[in-house]
Amino acid sequence: MDELSILVARLGWPNTSTRWWVMLELAARLGEPTAKVNTESVLLELLRSRKLEAEVIEILCIFWIAVQGDGYSPDTSLSENISRPSPLSDLLLENIGLSIQASNSGLKEVPESFEIPDDFDGVQGADLPRVFHTTMSNLEALTQLPFLRQMAFEWVENQAAYPDAPYQGDPWYFTRSLGDDFVGQYSARAAIRAISSYLRTLAVAQEIWGMPLELVNEKALLAMPVHPSLAFLRPKRPSWFPEMTDFDGDEESIDSSLRSLLARVDVTCPSDELIAFHSPIVMSMERCVEVSMVRWSQSSGSLIDDAKLPAYLNDFWSRGTTFPSTYAEPLCTTTLLALPTFRKLVDENCKAWPLAGSLDFNRIGYLQHDLYPSRLFFPTLPDLDEAEITPRDGGLEVKVGTQTVAELSYWNAGWGSARPRYLGGNCGTALISNGEAYRETVGIKDLSLREFYLWQVRTLSRSGSYEKFSESLVTGVLFI
Repeated sequence: MDELSILVARLGWPNTSTRWWVMLELAARLGEPTAKVNTESVLLELLRSRKLEAEVIEILCIFWIAVQGDGYSPDTSLSENISRPSPLSDLLLENIGLSIQASNSGLKEVPESFEIPDDFDGVQGADLPRVFHTTMSNLEALTQLPFLRQMAFEWVENQAAYPDAPYQGDPWYFTRSLGDDFVGQYSARAAIRAISSYLRTLAVAQEIWGMPLELVNEKALLAMPVHPSLAFLRPKRPSWFPEMTDFDGDEESIDSSLRSLLARVDVTCPSDELIAFHSPIVMSMERCVEVSMVRWSQSSGSLIDDAKLPAYLNDFWSRGTTFPSTYAEPLCTTTLLALPTFRKLVDENCKAWPLAGSLDFNRIGYLQHDLYPSRLFFPTLPDLDEAEITPRDGGLEVKVGTQTVAELSYWNAGWGSARPRYLGGNCGTALISNGEAYRETVGIKDLSLREFYLWQVRTLSRSGSYEKFSESLVTGVLFI
């Protein structure tokens, strides 16, 4: 079996990370002159054979990534090969400059006698996130139209696409042998069927119920497998990554490991600063260690003792600061962040504020859930209007105007069919500044500012390869 055949086979795996990586590799082949013709032919044949709307979208995303990031010019026949069109497939075609050939056929409203089956409700929140169900519920409440029943009706209708295996097997097959406390990373056929029924409901809403196209496109973005800005992330572990023996022992030992990490960053990136770091350091069947750290600034006048800061700021790890995001066009690869004001960001009791905040769930891709929410941190930049996030060289750069103020890198830290449920993800990220402009705050003139890292080390351990994990969590601050 050649490389192309292996990649196409893996595109059908239920593992989310595998499908995302395969999409990147196939897109890269479309951009290679020697591989383009063969890859294009195979993908067009695959596109014609797809039985569900969401399957079509995943193939179209390969072409879209290739156009945006690999210099590929799509064949004009691409739109003619779409077997199951949807509002989202129309959006992707328009974005890459192709006309829409196929139309939604056979659309019909849910019969009044139709009753929602139990298996439709059963997959919500289990085989797929509840956001699709919630979106339909909200639209139904807003319009008094039967969005939920329509989605359930389409769910029953598309069961015929795979009559012998509508659910694509047992996900516990992949995790049962790992023991307790593991969760899977899947987007299996039940999820693809549900997302397809969601897209087909939007088509009914547009064609039969007269739903505005702008609103249809906005809701269709929920069915994207990848975030338009995050789609191009390439895993690359930094050279300064901690040793597996680091972060053992008490708080004093952890402080020493943190200082060693910062020293390695300083050697690799002189004049730049580590703003945030989140990653598993050790990943094994018996022991896992995850390190999280975010840089803060603090002015004088704190009412909280330094020793009590970790406990006082502990809610940051669960609540934090979240940036509302927006975009110029639905599939624009640039994401715009609405930045907080200094007044909203600073804690009045301890006079401190975080220098990084997390991305919201707007345009989240269902194949990239492992990145959310604890892996996507960007500079808070208080009192500025907005910042831009754009893909660059396999990472993300954060720009204010024309100035790049920070870069986010991403790597694998133990990908597999499952991960320990207590960890934020099987991947890691680091936010590195370009100089010090990211922490220049308009809202304060205090010359006695000091910096510290709020850190958290989570350790999971078990004596055998099947028992439950015991968890220990240590938090602290490191002044620099």
